[in-house]
Amino acid sequence: MSFLGRINYTLADKYMLTASLRYDGSSKLADGNKWSLFPSVAVAWRVKEEAFMQNLEWLSNLKLRLSYGQTGNDNVKAYQTEGATSAVNYYIFGTTDAQGYVPGNMRNPNLGWERTTEYNVGLDFGFWGNRISGSVEYYNRLTKDLIMNKTIPVTTGYTSVTANVGSVRNTGIESVSYTHLRAHETSAH
Repeated sequence: MSFLGRINYTLADKYMLTASLRYDGSSKLADGNKWSLFPSVAVAWRVKEEAFMQNLEWLSNLKLRLSYGQTGNDNVKAYQTEGATSAVNYYIFGTTDAQGYVPGNMRNPNLGWERTTEYNVGLDFGFWGNRISGSVEYYNRLTKDLIMNKTIPVTTGYTSVTANVGSVRNTGIESVSYTHLRAHETSAH
C-alpha cells in the first residue's frame, strides 16, 4: 500500500518546484520495517527567460535542473521473514513413509527496505530555434541495505539468509543531443 502527496509550483514561468512524499508499506518485510517514507524534491530555473538573456537570439533554451529523491525496494518472496517450513517424506515408520516438516529458510526478523538515494544536476539547452538541442546531467546514486542472500555458517543448518547487506554507488554523466533539420521548400517553374 502506498500514500503519495505531491506539490508542483511554477513562478513567472521561470522557477519550478516539485516536491513529493511517498509512504510505502509492504507485507513482505519484517514487523517494524514494513513502512517507510521516501521524499523527493526537484527545482528548475529557466535561465533563458531572464531579461539578461533576451539578447541572445541564437540561444532558444537554457534550463538548469537540480533534484534529490529516495526510492525503496521490497523485492523478496512473500513470508521470507517468517522462516517457512517445507514438507518432506524422510521418515519411515515400519514399511510406511511418513511426511515431516523441516525449516525451508532461516527467519530474518530485521529485513527492511532497500533504499536508493539519488542527486542530479542537469542542464537543458537549445540553439537556433532548437535545431540543435539536448541535455547534460550528472547523477550520484547510492543504494544502501541491499536485499541479498547473505552466506552464513552451515553449522546453523542453512547456507544463507535473506538480509539487508552492503551498498553500491553509481555516478556518471548522461548526455543526449538532437539535431532537427528542416526541409527546404522549393517550387518548380
